[in-house]
Amino acid sequence: MNFNYEEIYKKYLKKKQSLVFNKEEIVTRVKRKFKAEEFSKAEILDLPRDEHFEYEKIFLCLKICDSEVLKKVFLPHELKFHEEQRQDNRRHPLKKSKRKKNWLDQNYNQMIIDEHEGRRIDIVLESKDGQYVSESKVKARCDYLDGYLNSLIVGAKLFHGTAEFEEDIHDYYFQFYLENLVKYNMLG
Repeated sequence: MNFNYEEIYKKYLKKKQSLVFNKEEIVTRVKRKFKAEEFSKAEILDLPRDEHFEYEKIFLCLKICDSEVLKKVFLPHELKFHEEQRQDNRRHPLKKSKRKKNWLDQNYNQMIIDEHEGRRIDIVLESKDGQYVSESKVKARCDYLDGYLNSLIVGAKLFHGTAEFEEDIHDYYFQFYLENLVKYNMLG
């Protein structure tokens, strides 16, 4: 798909104010659009060591497990990866001696398997100021969801001056944001 960034930028400037979503608006949209459900961040055992976040600032984790929703959001290359993971896990199952004994570890192992095999998508949301999403992570291969979250989160970052890039149509990251605004029909 070819994008005319100058034209998109003009539309963006007209809608700029309406593209600033607080964390509650983002959560509501994601829950409604993807039938996402909340779960405890404590279930993601490696999250405290994730350099992407300040653990104490993570305000919510969401999971998407609805098979009809998952069918709609995964791209062909992602579906191929999931199939390869399923085949690999069948050929090389986790040995009984390697399985964790406690429930939390077992649950975490199953969560990762479900992410890799395309049965689950997990989303981690952080807010440094308590009002707006400062960071997010999709813990599965899902370009659709990555782009959708980008279209919801970056507007507030640009508005508040916390984005790591400028509103420059020649900047790769700003172009990515503009592309997502078009893809997810945020500009009307």
